[in-house]
Amino acid sequence: MSSPLERLYKTKLALLATVATVVGIALMLLAHWAVGTADGAWLNNLPVMEVGSALFTTGLIAIFFEYIDQADAETRANQRLRKVLAEEAPAIRDAVVDGFAFAPESLTNVASKQTLDRIVENTLGIQLGDKELAADAYRDLKEQIIGARQRQEDAHVSVALAPWKNGPATGEGSMFVATISWESRVTPPNPVLRFSCVSDLDTFRELSADPTSTISWYFPHFNGLDARSAEVFELVQVAVDGKTQSIRRSLRKEGQVFTCTLDDEMKAKDKVTVSYTYRVLVQRHGHTLHLDLSQPTKDFRAELWYGDCGIRRMNVIDYLSGPRQPRYRHLEASDPSPSVEVAYEGWTFPKGGVAFVWVLGGEIADSSSLQTHPKHP
Repeated sequence: MSSPLERLYKTKLALLATVATVVGIALMLLAHWAVGTADGAWLNNLPVMEVGSALFTTGLIAIFFEYIDQADAETRANQRLRKVLAEEAPAIRDAVVDGFAFAPESLTNVASKQTLDRIVENTLGIQLGDKELAADAYRDLKEQIIGARQRQEDAHVSVALAPWKNGPATGEGSMFVATISWESRVTPPNPVLRFSCVSDLDTFRELSADPTSTISWYFPHFNGLDARSAEVFELVQVAVDGKTQSIRRSLRKEGQVFTCTLDDEMKAKDKVTVSYTYRVLVQRHGHTLHLDLSQPTKDFRAELWYGDCGIRRMNVIDYLSGPRQPRYRHLEASDPSPSVEVAYEGWTFPKGGVAFVWVLGGEIADSSSLQTHPKHP
C-alpha cells in the first residue's frame, strides 16, 4: 500500500498532466482558428501552435513515461544511495566518533540517559575486557559519585586534642576534647547545614548515609554523659564565604541537632566556601578518632595536634578510596608541638576517610612493667 505522500505525488502529477494536455489542445485549436479567419491573423505572429504541441506532448507522453518509469527510477535512486553510503560509511563513522569524543556535550542532544548509560558501560567493558565487571563498577560509580548531591574541593580539616578538665585525668571516664575545624569549597551548597550528635547507633548510621547531613557524631551513654550534653558536642562557628551564619540548637530524644540555614544570596551561588568548627569529647581509652568523607572530595588534607595529652605515639590509618598513595608527615611526641598530617591529591569516593589511632604513654609503661616483673600465681 502506497504512503500518503506517494498518493499525493501521483494526484498532483495526474492533475498536472490533465492541465497540460487540455491547455495544449486549446492552444492548437486556437492556432487553427487563427489561420482561417481575419480576426485571428495577429495570432499567426505568435508561436501558439508550437506551445500547444509542447504542452500536449508533455501531458500525454512525458508525464505518462514518468508513471511507467517511476518504480525503476526509485530503484536506481536507492542503488545510488546505497553505493554512496557504502563508500562514505567509514568517513561518516569516524566523523561521528570524533565528534562525540571531542564534543561530548553533543551526546546529550541525541541520546537519552539510558542510552548514555549503555554507551559508558560498553566502553568501560571494552577497556576492562569484562562486561560484568564494567556494569558493576559503573553502577557503584553512579551511586557514589553521580548520585551525590554535593562535591567538595580543597577540603582541609584540622584537629587539636587537649585533656578534658571536667573529668578524671586518667582511668575510666577520662576524655580528650577534640576541636575540629573543616573548610572546603562545596558545589552546590545545601540550603540547610545539619550537625547531629546521637547516642543511638542505628540513628547514627541513618544520618551517616543521609546526603543532607553535614556532620553526624556518635557518643554512647557513658558515666552520666550522652549525646544531649553540651559538653559532649558543641558547634562553635559556621561561616559561608567568610560570612558568619546563625546557628539554631534543638534537643531530641536521641541527641541534639544544630542547624544553619543559608540566606538567599548564598543559595543562589553554584559554589561556596564552607567552614565550621565543633568540639567533641573523645574517650582517651578509645584510642581512635575518625574523620569521614560523605561527599566526593578532591584534594583532601587532615592534620592533628596532640601536645600535653600523654600520648606516646600517634598512627594514621587511611581508608581513602583512590588509586594514589597519600602523603604523611609526623612530628613525634618528643617534639614541642607533636602532630601528624595526611594529604591526598585527587578525587576520593564517599564513605572514605582517615582514622587517628594513639597509644598512651601510661599504657606503654604498664606493659613494660608487666614484661619486666611478670606475675606468678
